[in-house]
Amino acid sequence: MKRGVSTGVIVAITIAFGFIGVLPDPHDPRAALATMQVPKGFKVQQFAAEPLVTNPTNMDVDERGRVWVTESHNYDVAPAEFDKKGDKVVILEDVNGDGRADKRTIFFEHPGMKSPMGLLIGEDCVFLAQAPYLLTLFDTNHDDHADRIDTLFSGFGQRDHGIHAPFWGPDGKLYFSMGNNGGEVRDKHGKPILDVAGNPVNGKGNPYRNGLILRCNPDGSHLETIAHNFRNHYEPTLDSFGNLWVSDNDDDGNESVRIDYVMEYGNYGFADEITGAAWTASRTNLEKTVPARHWHQNDPGVIPTMLITGAGSPAGLCVYEGTQFPAIYQNQLLHAEALYNVVRSYTTQKQGAGYTASIRNVLKSSQQWFRPVDVSVAPDGSVMVADWYDPGIGGGTAADANRGRIYRVNYGEKATYRAPKLRFDTPEAATEALKNPNWAARRKAWASLQKMGSKAENSLQKLYQSTNSIWRARALWLLAQLPSTGITYLTQALRSSNPDLRITALRVARQQENFPFALCATLANDPAPEVRREWAIALRFLKTPEAAESWATLAMHHTGKDRWYLEALGIGSDLNADACFDAWQRKVGANWNTSAGRDIVWRLRSAKTLPLLGQFIRQTSNTTETLRYFRAFDFHPSAKKNDVLLSLLDDSRPDIQRLALEHIDGSNVVRNETLNRALETALSTAGQTESYVHLIEKFHLTDKRDQLLNLVRCCASQQVGIEAMQLLWKFGEKEFVRQRLRDDKTAEAIMTALKGNGSPDALSLMSGIMLDETRPIELRKTATRLLGSSWVGERALLDEVKKKSFPDVLKPTASSVLFGAFRNEIKREAADYLPKPAGKNGEPLPPVYLLVHENGVANKGKTIFAQNCQTCHRVQQTGVLFGPELSKIGAKLSKEGLFRAILYPDEGINYGYETYQIHTRDGGQLMGLLGSESNDEVVLKLPGGTKQTLRKNDIRSKVKAPQSMMPPFGEALSKQELVDLVTYLSTLK
Repeated sequence: MKRGVSTGVIVAITIAFGFIGVLPDPHDPRAALATMQVPKGFKVQQFAAEPLVTNPTNMDVDERGRVWVTESHNYDVAPAEFDKKGDKVVILEDVNGDGRADKRTIFFEHPGMKSPMGLLIGEDCVFLAQAPYLLTLFDTNHDDHADRIDTLFSGFGQRDHGIHAPFWGPDGKLYFSMGNNGGEVRDKHGKPILDVAGNPVNGKGNPYRNGLILRCNPDGSHLETIAHNFRNHYEPTLDSFGNLWVSDNDDDGNESVRIDYVMEYGNYGFADEITGAAWTASRTNLEKTVPARHWHQNDPGVIPTMLITGAGSPAGLCVYEGTQFPAIYQNQLLHAEALYNVVRSYTTQKQGAGYTASIRNVLKSSQQWFRPVDVSVAPDGSVMVADWYDPGIGGGTAADANRGRIYRVNYGEKATYRAPKLRFDTPEAATEALKNPNWAARRKAWASLQKMGSKAENSLQKLYQSTNSIWRARALWLLAQLPSTGITYLTQALRSSNPDLRITALRVARQQENFPFALCATLANDPAPEVRREWAIALRFLKTPEAAESWATLAMHHTGKDRWYLEALGIGSDLNADACFDAWQRKVGANWNTSAGRDIVWRLRSAKTLPLLGQFIRQTSNTTETLRYFRAFDFHPSAKKNDVLLSLLDDSRPDIQRLALEHIDGSNVVRNETLNRALETALSTAGQTESYVHLIEKFHLTDKRDQLLNLVRCCASQQVGIEAMQLLWKFGEKEFVRQRLRDDKTAEAIMTALKGNGSPDALSLMSGIMLDETRPIELRKTATRLLGSSWVGERALLDEVKKKSFPDVLKPTASSVLFGAFRNEIKREAADYLPKPAGKNGEPLPPVYLLVHENGVANKGKTIFAQNCQTCHRVQQTGVLFGPELSKIGAKLSKEGLFRAILYPDEGINYGYETYQIHTRDGGQLMGLLGSESNDEVVLKLPGGTKQTLRKNDIRSKVKAPQSMMPPFGEALSKQELVDLVTYLSTLK
């Protein structure tokens, strides 16, 4: 029997498909159902499989029950396998109603289409997310083939982290998202677009950062930026009330994938809001856990995270508003999580102005190749699941371009698949279709009813009077738009006993041309915190005295225990902060200094809060409790905060003085006796810390060169020593450093602190010691190793080795460096000048599809990992965090994927781990990973886990290199060692 297929599987698929015999391949689609688990009462069917569908990335289901799929065969294939016709949008149809597709129609293909990431069915078109475009496809003759293409928007960046699936809102608006390499939104001609707030629509920090969620009219007009600062959210979704939900992927390996409720105009905290620095950068009041730190949860202005799901590859998301599934799944989120081969339901519950959530599995496979990427609700209330089916999960690589599946999950015994017959030509028929759980059906019904106008009022009114709150919300979006009677329905809904309908009414009102402020203002005292949350958000763009007074009323309801509510207050006040603060102070009077009041002062961006932050710090005896207030200063302009921070230098506590100095803008302050005295105190108490170096740099204390060198001597391999060394050179102390090289221990420390530094000065310094015959041989060997520790240093060492004068005594050390180099060309060239180390066995490795069947020993693989991989990768807090964290890599990659990642590291480089080549203005060259990039600085991660901070003014060019920093291990390990290593890695889940 073929390895990987059990007798039970064979029996199951024999019964299911009516054939006898052993399957030739465990990846045969006929074997898949036996690997699936669903809750009691649920059924799963295979709706389609290859060759009917391949590599699906996204899908939508139309009102007839047909499944539309974006296929990405060309996502990552060898040139010989490339489909020159391009990737495709296909329609899969179950003609005979047996629950399996039997018809495939190619709706659209194009030689220029590669890796489309999403599609959306409209009433007369299809929207297609194909970076760098958001396209509109028309089928004018209704033959299921696109015959006209328009560009709605352009300018979107890298595919995996660029534009993702568009989706409908119950308001009739078109929504879409773009990841943290999404470029910017431009028109069809490439001209940048400003959103309705007057801002450029990109993630570069002016004012939005990283991933965005956007909304516009279906024709592209009235573009709004709804939320920002996500990492890479694959597919947000809306429910019928207008609640917006999203899943967001973390930086690989940090177990910080999140599911969030989206508050409009919110900052979701992937990077520092002000500087753009990465979450790994040091900051005051740093969060204690990685997930909280990853999303800047201690920063004022960041929306709380609803649910952390750990490691993951979050993909498609939808809200299940059908009735076929049991009640616990109704009106809840359904989510495709590719890493863990599962489709989940998230049960959400209101908590104050926010939500909590818990997880239930709906569909799970025991086969690791099951990679669900999307979920969509069909018109009959069943759910379709798209399976990309691959040993890995994106990241720029795909090992199998010819497989893909679509599954149908339903509840109950019924296996047939028949979509209800829906019509849209009369008010009654269209209103009935508006009840459907399928988005395409609802969208077509919405469009028809909107065109009918007042003719549809009676039918919609009956729907609004039903007991189903979801149907009532759908009707309200249309009724409130009626020219003559819309205000009546809006007034009724604002007085509804159901807070969700009051929220819907407010959202409808906000989209009207003339916002009815007076009608909605009573919501400032609404008994439901979630309604008050929405009213706070609605005040954001209103800069009237009445709006500020209403905001102050909302602020009086803050309890000091609801971060969601506090951030809604922040969103509502950010563009009118001084007026809102004044109104609140008048209203609260002398009773402001409470936990709730301190929250409001901490969050508001009014300059009038700055003296109060200083007051809180003076009144707080526990220094740790002052950190949140010091962090709040970072979100105010320096000219307004420096005076308050300078006044804190009179505090008798050295820690408070040091914190004040760290938050002062050193370029915008006049030195005086008080400041100098505080600096000396801070430096004397900072010890051997990065804070010590940062203070010297901030206040340009060039007289501290001896102290900086002492830090290099004691802490050369630590980040503080590395930064001290960098600062010495930044201060122009190269000659001072060279004079100290005479001492052997100091020389070794200086070279160690320069490890990975590819600047000409660093290379010259190391090369000089390496070739100096008067220096101890061990020091020269150390110089040899450190010279070859950088990308450019490998080449510099090889150039020296090529010279006949290169010392024989150093050749073994040079050999160990160059034959362990990152680049194969370095190894090959070195073999002409140095004896090549003996290979493991000299035998060629078998292909991956055979390697996966070899038996390995995990404990031996763990040892191999420690010897070969731990210098760049971390597993469960052991190792160096340079490359991706690998604690969960066995869940992300199957054995096939692991072998390919080890043997062919250039094949697929995860986003965020690309190699960058930086040339500095002084002629230096560095290669590494981009650790962080702020408005002023670039932090480059170097092999071994060290970092180098470069001012942007000192950088001549920054270019992404095509190769991975990870060396291929095909020549370094024997077949058995490779198998043992993969066996160990596959246990990390």
